[in-house]
Amino acid sequence: MTLNEIYSTFTVGSEGFVSAVEANCGFEISRTEIERISAVAPTAEAFESVWENSSAWTDESNG
Repeated sequence: MTLNEIYSTFTVGSEGFVSAVEANCGFEISRTEIERISAVAPTAEAFESVWENSSAWTDESNG
């Protein structure tokens, strides 16, 4: 399942969404980090942009 498919299938930020990103996308980030990114990323493209260009979502930045 691609990130675009996940955005189309699940409510952004929901348990199903987080689980699907974790299982299918290979970002190698925590569930909490997925939640943080999805809170500010309304699209798959925005999610990837935040993941690539920001560190505000990392566990280290939120410790």
